Amino acid sequence: MNSYTILGSSSGVPQAGRNSSGYVINVNGRLTLIDCGGGTTSSFLRRGFNPLAIENIFITHTHPDHVCELPLMIQMIYVNGFDKKLTVYVPVEFVEPLKIYLRSVYLLKEKFPFEFAIVGYSDGFKFNNEFSLEAVANSHLNHYREWIEKYSMPNKMQSHSFKIKVGETRIFHSGDLGSFGDIKDHLDGNKYVITELTHINLNEFFEFISSVNVGEYIITHLSSPVDVKRLQEEIKKSGIDNITIAMDGMELQL
Repeated sequence: MNSYTILGSSSGVPQAGRNSSGYVINVNGRLTLIDCGGGTTSSFLRRGFNPLAIENIFITHTHPDHVCELPLMIQMIYVNGFDKKLTVYVPVEFVEPLKIYLRSVYLLKEKFPFEFAIVGYSDGFKFNNEFSLEAVANSHLNHYREWIEKYSMPNKMQSHSFKIKVGETRIFHSGDLGSFGDIKDHLDGNKYVITELTHINLNEFFEFISSVNVGEYIITHLSSPVDVKRLQEEIKKSGIDNITIAMDGMELQL
């Protein structure tokens, strides 16, 4: 059975009770990961997933809570005897730094007994295999522009949401956002919208979502238990009945 599983639902602030961002798309037993934040490797194993079934890893952007366990995930795949092709898709700006980092921690491509590729992508990139995925640029990292320009940094502020289609099921995965305007034109017609509310206006979100056809909104990238309780109260007050707060291990049937 095809599924989408939340490995980690925490925000950028580490928490004892939640892992950082990580998700698994399971299509006919073939696995694709989206993001590898803190705790996602152990969460992956706790959910009973097989490291040898991973074929692709997509990283939305390079904040630590989305990418810090990528080397550990690759190491887990390697030591378990992986013998197929593993492709890691990252924003273009991260391709060369990732290659250098992996060499620095002795994850040497030349030593792997399997084919390994790092592919850079940007806005509009399309993936078509056992499912389809399209990258949609968002403004999450744009507030770094002043510092990047001031110090002539090579960073390109690349952050992405994903349009995903498994069979006839459409999913929108927001990743982290700069504002709700980044995604509101992409929501209509999805069975699931997996979105973070840490960086967007809650009232704007509530006002807009009743105007589009979405099966269920899954709210992730959550902060402290106090903040989650406050969010639960706001959702109840809104009267909107197709919003669910994510939990680590939550599985959505596709």
